[in-house]
Amino acid sequence: MHRLAADRRRRKTLGAALLLLLGSHLATAQPSPATAQPPSRHWRVCLGSVPIPPLLTLDEKQSGFVELLLRDAAKQAGLTMSFEVYPTKRCRQRLAQGQSDAMPMAAIESNRLDYQFPMRGPVVDASRRIAIVQLVWVKRKDSPLHWDGHDLQGVVPETLLVGTRSSIRIASDALKALGLRVDETAFDVPQLFRKLAAQRIDAAVVLREEAQAHLLDPARQGVEILPIPLLSSDIYLGVASGLSAERQAQIEAWWDAIGQLRDKPQYRLR
Repeated sequence: MHRLAADRRRRKTLGAALLLLLGSHLATAQPSPATAQPPSRHWRVCLGSVPIPPLLTLDEKQSGFVELLLRDAAKQAGLTMSFEVYPTKRCRQRLAQGQSDAMPMAAIESNRLDYQFPMRGPVVDASRRIAIVQLVWVKRKDSPLHWDGHDLQGVVPETLLVGTRSSIRIASDALKALGLRVDETAFDVPQLFRKLAAQRIDAAVVLREEAQAHLLDPARQGVEILPIPLLSSDIYLGVASGLSAERQAQIEAWWDAIGQLRDKPQYRLR
């Protein structure tokens, strides 16, 4: 009897040990979710739905300088990318919701609250910008408005209504900082210039490239582009904050590649 009880205890102990070994083997054989899903190297860049040639054409067959630079810099950084085209306001929503990954924009204060830019210490790193753009004034030829680079002259600023294209923060922020009333309801530049011609606004502020593309002969259209721009601004590839370490390393490499390629002839305005 004692021998039978001892045999039963040995079999029970061996069975428990076997189950423990099998459980350990099964646990180590299951792949960890973290290692099974490597971080994506693909980035979705959202572009506003209004072309700004020659910077942005929104045409894959004939890319603008900015589109070409972003695509080639991504390749140099070992990344893949695709462009998505939506109204600017929708692009911002998509970045906030994680549906898009990046967007060209100015590193103005209101953007820096929501997005991340290439930095060097505490300041934005201008060596890794995409391009420099200028915002210019457009007025009717019979308007006495004049801009000396700092102040408006010939008009009472408080009564002035200045139009700009919808969702262009860099323009609306600069105009509001001057204490001006701003109309930012125009969807595109032709609509904005129609409002100017109809005297529904007193002046307009647009990118120089937009003005040159849509006002081939300003004098014949009764308007003129003022010689001194409202401002010049660097444009960067902005991304959402709070990226994982892997994604942060990817965007840093992409920003570096942009800075290395940007001044080559094929990526510059001619």
